[in-house]
Amino acid sequence: MTVKDILLVSDIDGTLIDSQYRIPARNREAIQRWMAQGGGFAIATGRSWESVEKCLGDLRVNRPCVLANGGLVYDLESHTPVSVQALPQEARAYTRKMMEQFPDAGIEVFTASDVWILRENDITRAHMANEGIHCRFGTMEDVEEPWCKMLLASLEQPAIKAFTEALAPQGVRFVASSDRYWEMLPEDAHKGTGIQRLAQACGYSLAQVAAIGDYYNDVEMLRTAGITAAPSTAPEEIRQMAGFVAGPCDEGAVADFIEKLEAQFAVSS
Repeated sequence: MTVKDILLVSDIDGTLIDSQYRIPARNREAIQRWMAQGGGFAIATGRSWESVEKCLGDLRVNRPCVLANGGLVYDLESHTPVSVQALPQEARAYTRKMMEQFPDAGIEVFTASDVWILRENDITRAHMANEGIHCRFGTMEDVEEPWCKMLLASLEQPAIKAFTEALAPQGVRFVASSDRYWEMLPEDAHKGTGIQRLAQACGYSLAQVAAIGDYYNDVEMLRTAGITAAPSTAPEEIRQMAGFVAGPCDEGAVADFIEKLEAQFAVSS
């Protein structure tokens, strides 16, 4: 295989962007070089399509992206979903119970086209401000589109985890995407199934997928991709799963991974 045969998929937060929410110059230059050589590049994230676009700025991807932590594969060029895995109707009842149990928690719902705020708090306000995206405010009844994921914003993670386990939910799964975001996804939707659907849509085998991520919502992606990496700033459990440990996120971990891939898969003449 050469670079042209590889699909590189990167997480955003804690991986592609630094602690100041910027893409390090090394990452930007390496990604542009990678695509110029014919390599595929995509994003796998919990973010919405609008948030990804704003984060990337003038940096473009050349493959569809995995959004909503696997619930959505989305073509940023045509602004159309490639595939959607929606939460079951029961997710609304689980959300209502969580809102009652944790009255200070913020609640966000992601659909293929919008981010809805069902209840605002300081974390959701910071989230929207940091990502610079628009959102819609309303009730569960206002959200007519299928839900791709529900995000609960709170620092009470241990209590929230215990509560969701006691719910014994059916058809959904829960994952921490940071120390303040607890997410509900379709039972079989995660970044692993997301990159499977992405690879299939783009004509890659999983052996041709190179993935880099830094957190617990990246576990399934790192288990699924044929070639894997994590920044040195990732938790130890995540680093142990990766085939390659790059440098710190702020210093260009994605560029480190690309340089390794370039050395391994030289472009054919």
